[in-house]
Amino acid sequence: MTATNIIPLSTVDWYGRAVTLVFLMGCPFRCQYCHNHALLEMGQLTSEPANIKEIESEIEKNSLFISAVVFTGGECFQQFDALLSLAEFTHDHGLLVGVQTNGYYTDRIKQMIEKRLVDQICMDVKAPLEHDAYLRISGIDAAGRVSDSLKLYKLCERNNIDVETRTTVFPDFIGSPQEIRSIATSIRDLAGDVRYIIQQGMPENAWRHISERAYSRDELISLARNASPILSDVRIRTKESGEECVNANP
Repeated sequence: MTATNIIPLSTVDWYGRAVTLVFLMGCPFRCQYCHNHALLEMGQLTSEPANIKEIESEIEKNSLFISAVVFTGGECFQQFDALLSLAEFTHDHGLLVGVQTNGYYTDRIKQMIEKRLVDQICMDVKAPLEHDAYLRISGIDAAGRVSDSLKLYKLCERNNIDVETRTTVFPDFIGSPQEIRSIATSIRDLAGDVRYIIQQGMPENAWRHISERAYSRDELISLARNASPILSDVRIRTKESGEECVNANP
């Protein structure tokens, strides 16, 4: 892993914070719309080991103008030893730690929580939590593992860890009103009333061709209103307008 897999300053990966974004390679999923697919294709779809010293140097260099480091991927929990080491280094420099995860590695997520090495967890819920739906979107049946990871919310709450759930949507592929209602209901039943963000997928960045266009902002607002009667904090995230809260009523 090289410095090209580090974004020194991002203001969109942790709402209200300036962060450094670190990409760790490798992922057990093969989502057709993956926008970080270059991280999967390198190393023959395996995890190229993270250059910990290089990442530490970048974090230290940026520490004066950021308040957190967010680890993403790929799937950052696939390189678990590196993630723990870098999270500890980040905390030692007075910075918060965020992780963006697909929820596949439940036990590793739990360990990181119990070690008090994470301050925010953003978990992708890519599809309704059913065998066929997850297999279609992610390439593997991960519905059970993601369900188990959502159940960690109470542990997060006890440790003052912020939790965000989110789904990336594409017309005619994932994100129908029925699918959004199903996902929101599962989140509520498994985790509770946690923040839920519906993200605008960009087909031009996808690994494989899945859609001719992106959902518009108005379409996303309409989709979000299928979740807002179920969860109290529902938001959309678009390229043109960033993150916006959506109320249950028009």
